[in-house]
Amino acid sequence: MEYIRTLITAYFAFKKPFFDRSFRHTETTKLLLVQKGGPFEVKKTPQHDVKPDQVLIRQRAIALNGLDPLQRDLGVNIQTWPYVLGVEGAGVIEAIGSEVEGFQVGDEVLAWELSVEGWGGAYQEHVVVPARFVAKKPKNISIEEAASLPICYNAAICTMFALKLRIPIPNFRGASNSEGEPEPKSILVLGGSSVVGASAIQLLRLAYPSVPIFATSSPAHHAHLLSLGATKVFDYHSPTMVSDIKAASPESRGVDMIFDVVGAGASQTDICDTFDPNGIKKYGALVTAKTVTVPEGVTKFESGGWTLLGMPGQEQVIPALAQLVEEGKYKVPLSVKVVGHGLEQIPDVMDQVRSVSGEKLIVTL
Repeated sequence: MEYIRTLITAYFAFKKPFFDRSFRHTETTKLLLVQKGGPFEVKKTPQHDVKPDQVLIRQRAIALNGLDPLQRDLGVNIQTWPYVLGVEGAGVIEAIGSEVEGFQVGDEVLAWELSVEGWGGAYQEHVVVPARFVAKKPKNISIEEAASLPICYNAAICTMFALKLRIPIPNFRGASNSEGEPEPKSILVLGGSSVVGASAIQLLRLAYPSVPIFATSSPAHHAHLLSLGATKVFDYHSPTMVSDIKAASPESRGVDMIFDVVGAGASQTDICDTFDPNGIKKYGALVTAKTVTVPEGVTKFESGGWTLLGMPGQEQVIPALAQLVEEGKYKVPLSVKVVGHGLEQIPDVMDQVRSVSGEKLIVTL
C-alpha cells in the first residue's frame, strides 16, 4: 500500500510535465567538440529537460553544413566547451512540452537545431528544440531530404527579410517589412548551385512571379537552377559574366539587387558593375568566412540564420516548410548524399562540405 501511495503522490507532483512530455530519456549520446580544433568525443550525457515550449526529437538524419568545420577550427560563436556542433536534422518526436500545440509523440519532423539556450546542436541522438523551429516532415520526401531543408530555407528567408523583400509564406505576419519598399525589377543570385542559392531562387520566384531572377553557377547545374525558377543562369567562370548579366537584364540597364549567399563578391570584385546605376542597388550578403566590400552607392545588408530570432512572425517560418513542399511550391533544393552512419563517423566526413558541389551531405543515425 505504501508503494502505491508513493506512486500516486509522484504522479500528482509531476502530472503536468510528465503527461505533456510523454517518454523522456534520462541521458543521450552526443558528439562533443572538446576544444577549438578538436578532438571530438562520443559520450553519454544527461538529457536536457523539455521546457513547456519545446519538443524532444530522436534524430534519424543530420545534415552537414559549411558552418560546422568553421566552428570546429575557429570556435566561431562558441562560448563554452565542450560543444555540440550541427544546426539541422530530422527525426521523430519523443516528448512534447506542455504549451506545444500541433505536434504529437511519434510525428516525423525536421528542425533548425542551432545550439543556443543550452539545448545543444544537431550532433546528438536526442535534441531538445523550441517547437517554433520544428516542422512536420513533408509526406512526399524522405527523412534524409527533410534533414537537408531547414538551414538553406531559413538563411534564404532571413536574407530576403534583411533586404525588405516580400516573404512568400501564406498570411505571414512579418510581411509588413516589405511595405513601402520599391519592388525589384531584377535580382541576381550569386552561388545559385549552393543549397542556399537553390533555395533562394525558389523563394524569390514565389515572392515575385514575373521578376527576372538570374543566377551564377558552373554549367553542370544550369538546367537544375532553371527548373527551380531562374530566368537565366551564367557560368561564374566566364570572363564575360558581368557584361553578359547586364546585357540580359531589362533593357540592359543592370540588376536592382544582388543576393550573395556564398561570399562571391569577395573575389568577384567587379560584380557590382552588374547593378543598374539608377536602380535601388541593394546587396544582400549571407555572412560567411569571406568579407564582401561594396562600392559607394551600393547598400549592403548582412544576415544569417540567427536573423530569424528577431524576425516578426518567426514562429511561422520553419513550420511553413511542410506546406510549401507538400503543395509543390518548394522543392528539395539539392539532391542529398548519405556519407556516413552514426555520430562517430561525422568527424571523418565533415570536411567534405568544403568541396561538395550540387549535393547536400547527410549522416544517418
